[in-house]
Amino acid sequence: MSYLLKKKNKLLKVIRNTIYIIFFLTSIFGTYNYTGNKFLYLLFTITNLYLISFAFRKKAIFFETFFSLLLFLGYWFKFTMIISFTDGVFREGVGNFDYSSNNFDYGLIISIIGIIPLILFGHIRERFFYYPDKINLIKNHNNFFVKYRKNIIFLFLALVLTISIINAYFQIYQKGLLPINEINFFFSGTIKWLLLFGLTSISTVLIFLEYNYFKKIFNLTIFISLLEVFLSSLSMISRGMIFNSSAILYGIYKYNKKTEKIMKKENFYIYIFITIVFFYLSVMMVNTIRTNYFYVGKSAIETKKETGEKKFSENIDQKYLEEIKSREFNFLDLNNEVFYLIINRWVGIDSTLVVSQNKDMLSKNLFLLALNEKPKKNHPTFYEKTFFLEDVKTYNEKNPYVNVKGNTLTGVISFLFFTGSFIFLFSGMLILVAIGSLIEIISYKFSKSNLIFASLIGQIIAFRYIHFGYLPKQSYLLFGSIILTLIIMYIFMKKFIKN
Repeated sequence: MSYLLKKKNKLLKVIRNTIYIIFFLTSIFGTYNYTGNKFLYLLFTITNLYLISFAFRKKAIFFETFFSLLLFLGYWFKFTMIISFTDGVFREGVGNFDYSSNNFDYGLIISIIGIIPLILFGHIRERFFYYPDKINLIKNHNNFFVKYRKNIIFLFLALVLTISIINAYFQIYQKGLLPINEINFFFSGTIKWLLLFGLTSISTVLIFLEYNYFKKIFNLTIFISLLEVFLSSLSMISRGMIFNSSAILYGIYKYNKKTEKIMKKENFYIYIFITIVFFYLSVMMVNTIRTNYFYVGKSAIETKKETGEKKFSENIDQKYLEEIKSREFNFLDLNNEVFYLIINRWVGIDSTLVVSQNKDMLSKNLFLLALNEKPKKNHPTFYEKTFFLEDVKTYNEKNPYVNVKGNTLTGVISFLFFTGSFIFLFSGMLILVAIGSLIEIISYKFSKSNLIFASLIGQIIAFRYIHFGYLPKQSYLLFGSIILTLIIMYIFMKKFIKN
C-alpha cells in the first residue's frame, strides 16, 4: 500500500501541496495578528512545522506520530486559528489571562521548550530502534482462528454490544459524569478498560490474524472494529472515537505497507469514509445526549425516580430546570458545536497561557500539591482553584441531581511547568517521551510484530499525555491497565500463535 503516498500519485500530491499552502497562508495571518514578538511566533511556527514533518518521517513510531499531532493541534493550530479567524478569545479556560504581549511571548517559549524533547528523543531513538521495512507474515495455518474465524468475529460483535449496553444502562463509565450506582470496583474497572481500549485491542488481534492467515482480508472484521469504537464512544458519551479508529487505520496502513499488499487501496479509502461518517454521527448523537445529561440532569433524575426518592424535585431550582428544558437544540446548533470543537477543544495552549501569566506562584511545592490532588465532587479542581478558573463550571450548583464532574485539563507541558523550571520541563518531557516510546516498542515485541496493536498503544499513551493534569497520580490505573494488556497479549501470542 506504499503507492498510496508515492509522489507519482497525483491526487495525494495535490492534497499534500494544498496542506502546505494552507499552512503557509495561515502562518501569515497568524504573524500579522500576533500581538507579541513576531520573531518568536515565527520560531513557534517553524518548530510546529518541523513537528509535523517529524511525525510522518520514515522512522517515526506511532507514539511520536500521535503525540506530535496532538501537540500541533493543541498549540499551533488552536492558537493560530483563534488569533487569526475568531475574536481572539480563548474559551476553554484561561481564567484572568490579560492577553498581554509579554505573557503571550512567555507562553510560546514554554510551548517550544516543551515540544523540543519529543523531537530530540525521537531522533536519538531511531538510531537504536525503528520498525523494519519488511515484516514477515506468520505462515502456520493450523490455528483455532482459521477453523472458527466467523464464529469468533460474531462472538466479538456480541461482546461489543453487550458491554456497550451494560455501560449505557448502568452508567458505569461516562465522560464528564460521576457514577450514580455503586458497582464492584473490579467489575467497573473491567468495563472501563474494555471500553477505553480493551475491546479495540481484541479487534487489532483479529485484524492481525486476518492478515497472516488469509490471502484476502475479511472486510467485515475491519468494519466491526470501527463499529466497536463507535459504540464504545457512544456508550461513554465521548466525542473521541476518532482517536482509536485513527490508530486502527494508521496501523493497518503501516502494517500493509511492510507486508504483502493484501488490501486494495479502494477498500482503504472506504474505511476512511466509514470512519468519518461514524465520527460525525457520534459527535451529533453525543451532543444531543449531553444536552439532557449535563444540563437537565436527566440521567440522575431518572435514577432517583427509579429508586423511589419522591422528594428529589424539591431540591432542584425549578425555574432553572424549566429554562433548560425549554431550550431548543436543532440540527444547525449541533453542527455549530462541531465546528466549535474542531477549533477550541484541543488541550494545550490555554493552560500554558494561564501558567505564563502566573509565573510568580510557580514552584516545586505547587507541582507537588498538584501531583497529590484528590477527587472532590462539586468542587473545582486544583488547577481551576489555583489559577483562578473557578468561573468555569465543571459541576452544577442549581441542580444537585446533575451528576456532572468535568475537568479543565492542563496537558503535560503546562503541568510540568508548575515548577517554573525550564530544566525540569525539558528533562521531564524527555523522560515521559522515553517511557511512551519504550511501552510501544514492548507492545510491538510482545504482539509478534502487530503494528496495528502497537499503533493503538502508542495513541493511548499520547492521548493520556496531552490530556494530563487532573488527578495525575491516578495515571497508574491507565498504565497498569496497559501493562496488564501487554502481559495478556504476550501470553496469548506465545501460547496460541506459532511462527
